[in-house]
Amino acid sequence: MPHLEADIGVVHGRIVEGLRIPFYKDVYFETVFIPGFSDTHAHPQVIDAGLDTQEMFWRNSYEWLDERELHIDEVMVRQDIGVSTRLAELALKRAVLEGVTMIAFTGVLEANLKARLRFPTGPRLVLLPTLMDKKGWSTPQDVSRLYEKYKKYISDSLLRIGVFVHSLKWAGPKTFYGAIELASKGRMPLGLHLSEGISEGDVFKSRMAVVNRPPRIVAVHCIDDDPASLGIRCSSCPASNMLLYNRTRESLKGVTSFGSDWPHLLGSVPRHLGLILKIFPGRLSEVIRRITTGGYQDYGVSHTGDLVAYDAPLDRVLTGKPLPKLVMVAGSVVVEEGAIKETGETLRVIEKETLEVSKYVGEVYGDGTPPLVPGPQYVWDIVEGLGGEPRIHLARKTPV
Repeated sequence: MPHLEADIGVVHGRIVEGLRIPFYKDVYFETVFIPGFSDTHAHPQVIDAGLDTQEMFWRNSYEWLDERELHIDEVMVRQDIGVSTRLAELALKRAVLEGVTMIAFTGVLEANLKARLRFPTGPRLVLLPTLMDKKGWSTPQDVSRLYEKYKKYISDSLLRIGVFVHSLKWAGPKTFYGAIELASKGRMPLGLHLSEGISEGDVFKSRMAVVNRPPRIVAVHCIDDDPASLGIRCSSCPASNMLLYNRTRESLKGVTSFGSDWPHLLGSVPRHLGLILKIFPGRLSEVIRRITTGGYQDYGVSHTGDLVAYDAPLDRVLTGKPLPKLVMVAGSVVVEEGAIKETGETLRVIEKETLEVSKYVGEVYGDGTPPLVPGPQYVWDIVEGLGGEPRIHLARKTPV
């Protein structure tokens, strides 16, 4: 019987020396992760975060969203289903080429679902359409109608459906409780941005006090409140937090997984490993467990047959810089020799295509300036900046 062998295996978060498992052919790698990486919060339609016009660190997400300067009209991008679908497809391909075997997408439901249909063998996908009380965004009724319309397409075993409340400030009681009801009835996970630079724990508890049977809730960021005390799960996004606010959550307590936030701008979660381990030193096993199986557990997704293999030692993989040679999802090879098996596309090809779409969007829906798409080098630069005296103030309360 053929086998896969590796010097180091990271199996369900546990590091094992001399891994040897049955496989479809005899093959050897230096490092193998079983399952692969889970990216539990990604905005696939975001290609402009205002990073090249940022002159200061923001106090919180509401200030950033209200005052940032963008080169493109985000509403127009979301309404262009063709562009939104292409961006989602590119995000799926980028993620799996970087070692992600499960990812959760917020944003435009129809575009994200069409991207899944275009690339059905990619990472397992959790659909979390965004609900917000603003023009161009969905309501709970919209999402319920679309899930009914597309129900024959969402029975895929690699697909999990859910819903995402943008934030407590921008989702009033009608939208918030409508989302809770939708998630509860459909036994779906519910996500939301929470406490991203401002404490919102008391408001959240007040709203949830009248909910008899809450759904599975995965909050995102949780910089200023302990999610464990709120009885919810938390996807932490250290890279975007550091770029926007120069701070992030100081403790792993309550953090159950990690998200990339903007895969097009910063790469997906595996590229952020070096930063996460720098912020949480001495917590290797806990971080690895959260960044692999943690995300699957957050959304109730199976990880049978998922793995990522590298021709690089574990310490090098943990910098976030090497790319995997092999990626399998549900027992099927998706990436082989660093390229998508079906199409032969490499990460370099996907990055080039993303820049082309970004340029097009800037011309059609913007001021003509291509938005900055910096890549994971931004994240690695933050890691370098954390040497010596730290320049960050982790989870410092900021008055609003």
